[in-house]
Amino acid sequence: MRGDREAGAVNVLVSLTLICTFVYVYSDIGVLNEILHKILCWCAVALASVLLKDVLQSRMDVIRDLSRELCHRFNSGIKGLLVPPKRKRDLVKRINDGVYQVNVENIGHVTYNVAPRGDALSRESYNLAVACSNEFVLKNICCFNQNCNQVCYVMEHYEHNFKQWLQENALSDQQGKNLNPEFLQILRDVLRGIGYLHHVKKRCHGNFSETNIVIVNGRAKVTGMVNDISKTSLDDYSDHLHLAIIIRRSFGTKQLAIPTELELFITYISTEKPSRLLNIENHPIFLSPLQRLSYRVIAHTILYFGKSKKSFVLALNKKLGKCKWKHNVKKFHMVLNRYKTLRNLSSKQRKIFQYKQSAISYMRFCRNVVVHLKDNNFNRDPGSKKLTAKEVEEELNGYWPQFMPILHEILLDHGHLMVVHDAVLK
Repeated sequence: MRGDREAGAVNVLVSLTLICTFVYVYSDIGVLNEILHKILCWCAVALASVLLKDVLQSRMDVIRDLSRELCHRFNSGIKGLLVPPKRKRDLVKRINDGVYQVNVENIGHVTYNVAPRGDALSRESYNLAVACSNEFVLKNICCFNQNCNQVCYVMEHYEHNFKQWLQENALSDQQGKNLNPEFLQILRDVLRGIGYLHHVKKRCHGNFSETNIVIVNGRAKVTGMVNDISKTSLDDYSDHLHLAIIIRRSFGTKQLAIPTELELFITYISTEKPSRLLNIENHPIFLSPLQRLSYRVIAHTILYFGKSKKSFVLALNKKLGKCKWKHNVKKFHMVLNRYKTLRNLSSKQRKIFQYKQSAISYMRFCRNVVVHLKDNNFNRDPGSKKLTAKEVEEELNGYWPQFMPILHEILLDHGHLMVVHDAVLK
């Protein structure tokens, strides 16, 4: 009914427009022409409006259906991101203030970090982490509004942070000779995370603390980045410097003395140029006993067959000076005194083979010990049991604890990036 009335109105409007147009064209009366001109203009506007309405009305149903379809797909796609995921509330566990472990349906264990809505640092840290893709940076999955005052950031699940790990684990053995391998693994992973941020993402972390180092399946990851600026040389130093402070504070909390090699290492990473730390994961402190023995042999080979032998010798002796290491030798005194058994040599020639107190002479001694490990009458007292790689390395390291960290620095100065594998001595 409504459609018939609209159609009739359109017909009347069209007819009136045609009549006015005809009279306007063939009439000679001026006043009538002015009136007809105004009527014709109004009719034209009214006719255009009716036609435009019909066009829009015919397309409105299509636009409405398309909008409904887009809204449906959009809501389905982001449902898991903007709406709190369904979770089993009986498995929610509090890890720290505002940090919770949650078992999310179809996802598994994740970590919720609940922060005030106006916390700009949490939002910045989340955005920086989302842009990272590295196994040593904690993954951030999504975020949603917990309520009108709080935002929940959903992150990869982690067991605890480094501060909590320190409360449950030792940094070294009871004698203080050997560092905890788990602690060394954490330190190595954190350095890899820093390296990724510096060299790949071109930014610094800027907020290192014990709580921003988290443990995931025994491996460390960094989180809590706050600086979204291009890195500078000072920024590089600051990250490693804060890591060194964390390590020293950890030993201080447990009232433990920092081992000599670790002290040299943290001094090295906090004062050395960042570009020199590219091979930091192959630093001797992170190597196994067998790898450290391999390191000693390879370094000796580089010394005697490398092109920069003279400068290498001068740098190593200058950096380490002299040490009365020969007075500490116990198990390998047969290696130390082997020059005395060379009867076919003159006394002058035997002095050449005699070990001195220098660093170069000590390196040659270590190489000979490692090379002759399988010689039953050479590397230990007759009748004693076979020594393991760990026992040999502990004995050699005890003679001169400062030697290996300094040797690593000298090798880097001469362009040697040491990559050691256990297979070298197998």
